[in-house]
Amino acid sequence: MIGGVLPPGFKEVLALVEERAGLAAPSCLAAALEGIQRAMSRANQDDVTRYLREVGLNNALFDDLLTELTIGETYFFRTHEHFDHLRRVVLPELRERRGQEHLVRAWSAACSSGEEPYSIAALLMAEGWEERMSVRATDVSRTALSRAHQARYTDWSLRGPSADRMRPHLKQEGRFYQLSQDVKRRVQLGYLNLALETWPSAESGIWQLDVIFCRNVLIYFNRATIEGVARRLHASLDDGGYLFTGPSDPPLGDYAPFEPVLTEWGVLYRKPLAGSHAGHFVPLQPLPPLRADGTPFTAASASPAVSEPRAPASPGGWPSATGAVPRAPAPDMGTPAPGMLPAFGRGHPGPMGTESSVPAVSAAWGAGLTPVGTPASGPLPSGGTSASGAPGARAGDASTSGTRTRFTLSVEALEAVRQALARGDWREAARRAGAQSADPEGALAAVRALANLEPRAAAFACGEAAVRHPLVAGLRYLEALLLLGQARLADAEKSARQALYLEPGLAVGHLLLGHVLRRQEQAAAAARAYREAEGLCRKLPPEALVPLAEGERAGALADVARAEWRRLERTEGGDAS
Repeated sequence: MIGGVLPPGFKEVLALVEERAGLAAPSCLAAALEGIQRAMSRANQDDVTRYLREVGLNNALFDDLLTELTIGETYFFRTHEHFDHLRRVVLPELRERRGQEHLVRAWSAACSSGEEPYSIAALLMAEGWEERMSVRATDVSRTALSRAHQARYTDWSLRGPSADRMRPHLKQEGRFYQLSQDVKRRVQLGYLNLALETWPSAESGIWQLDVIFCRNVLIYFNRATIEGVARRLHASLDDGGYLFTGPSDPPLGDYAPFEPVLTEWGVLYRKPLAGSHAGHFVPLQPLPPLRADGTPFTAASASPAVSEPRAPASPGGWPSATGAVPRAPAPDMGTPAPGMLPAFGRGHPGPMGTESSVPAVSAAWGAGLTPVGTPASGPLPSGGTSASGAPGARAGDASTSGTRTRFTLSVEALEAVRQALARGDWREAARRAGAQSADPEGALAAVRALANLEPRAAAFACGEAAVRHPLVAGLRYLEALLLLGQARLADAEKSARQALYLEPGLAVGHLLLGHVLRRQEQAAAAARAYREAEGLCRKLPPEALVPLAEGERAGALADVARAEWRRLERTEGGDAS
């Protein structure tokens, strides 16, 4: 049902669009109203009832209306990271797996005026696939397809940072650029309504595909349409094929058995190879464990973790409000140390009795590895927040009950964890602690508990858990915290950015990123991160609990973020102490 306040008749126009194209009601009804009125004007109609009747019968009018209600934003090699990944990872893997003579089959599923499929074709040609490639391109707008057939562009289509890759294939004619026939002939254009159950099929050529680009279109669909499109996209891929979606598109893991692949720039999807595990395991390597001196850990040469020399105890082992992060000594493995994971508020006791501005597990929950028989539940420090960083998510993301199940481990399992740590076998310790749990909340709890025994092992376990649950922002956030505590700043920044890609509204993620950037002397970028954290917190009631902030209130956390960016500005201006 289309909601909102619209003049009589206009709601029915949007309902028709939703029925035929699966488009959800626009969030801005005023803009939708203006778009419909512009389309009516071009159709020489001033009566919405007559226009509704005609647009239901006339495909050209319906296409024109769709153009008004969607954003045809495109240019050559848009989101260059996708094309770089295609060139550096997907194509070499495909050549190795399928052989030199394999015919690469690619599809641009919402091609608009053609810049995307022509970019794909130009890349494939540059990589030596000229005679072994098939690129199909479809769109629901016949008007857009007509422009793609013309393949005549302006500087606007060349505004992206990687658009120069296309210039060798363009001939300038006045203020226009005409695409070369060599590229144009390699792309097959056609009409397709993604919302309809007419694909995949051998007749359409939409089947057994190696690569699909379906970017920035799913955001327009309602939930039922997204589910159907996701299922059909999965069925259209060949085993091992890849799907690229847009950064604003919804996650698809709940709708089809894709393997999410988490990269430095975001998430793409893969159809599992035949006979492989079709769950959410991603073929990425977790961050390698490092020793206290920064050298890579190897099981063959490792001495027991407990025998490593310990740094003198120093206050503020985790990032403080001042940003100083001395190396934190590992706790005595005989007794889990409460509060090893820090919390973001002023006046919050840090791990050594100091004040800290990075989240700490409460003593009750932070002890973590609790023998069976201990009460199994306690208050939820973050107020019902899930591992994903979103309040009140469902299982797989979190509980909505307002309580968090306390992590419990048998005495035997706890002893096995300690023995594995003593041997320096972090992978075994992570397995024994339950960090590879199929439940992301369980994995998160196990990692946090392991951090109270050996933070470096916890960072390793968190990386492996994040591989298994690549779409859980809480794991990437926790990984960034652990890495920052080890002064692994580049890795911490990478993990923090991945957490924010998965959950852009994660206030503590922006605050943590600010800490990391400040430590790297990137003052301007750090200040931006702090401002973003403050802005997100200010949107909440002052007494609201902030997701993943372990009981911190929005007002207090906003004040912390504000103090940080203001101090950076004073420092940049030469006024700081």
